[in-house]
Amino acid sequence: MHWVITGANRGIGLAITKQLLKEGEKVTVGIRTSMPFEHINLTVLKVDTSNPVSISEFAEKIDEPIDVLINNAGILIEERFPNVTEEGMLLSFKVNTMGPYMLIQECVKLNKLKDGSKIINISSILGSIANTGGTTSVPYSISKAALNMVTKLMAHRLRNMYVISMHPGWVKTDMGGENAPVLPEESASGIINVIRKLDKTGVFLDYTGNSIEW
Repeated sequence: MHWVITGANRGIGLAITKQLLKEGEKVTVGIRTSMPFEHINLTVLKVDTSNPVSISEFAEKIDEPIDVLINNAGILIEERFPNVTEEGMLLSFKVNTMGPYMLIQECVKLNKLKDGSKIINISSILGSIANTGGTTSVPYSISKAALNMVTKLMAHRLRNMYVISMHPGWVKTDMGGENAPVLPEESASGIINVIRKLDKTGVFLDYTGNSIEW
């Protein structure tokens, strides 16, 4: 299988990439900086998911049909009421919401996706409206809630594919922080397992396969 993953040079994306390569899969990653290792089955491409031109150029360079697209690149700007900024809101929306949408759209237009392809939008329980009680970041929660709408819209539109939102857990990464209870490898293993078994679309799942309310 051919997997395409954005934001794969650290955290959850890196853990997913390493595990897939160990399992013999072919992986194309889209990153802004550099990968910490090389592998015969790994293709490294540059992409800035806040920039539509960069997204389009990235999609064009993907060299074979995609079996699984994981929109993992994200940004967490810790701004809380009443000190949220326009800049924080716009950048969060560009990276967390617009980026995944534009990449899916470009891949469809360029015929990079095929019947049965799986599109995984890495969201968060902090973007669940039903579960909202508070947040560490207003821009993050709003942009992830909007990403969930991207998932629902694309699931209705791309009926020959599977499109879901995925909560990776509270993971011990630069974004999740040192107090997070889930290791990146644990989250990655769960995400891959859910993807391999995925047989429904337009749903919001966590990394163990449990459903989350929108």
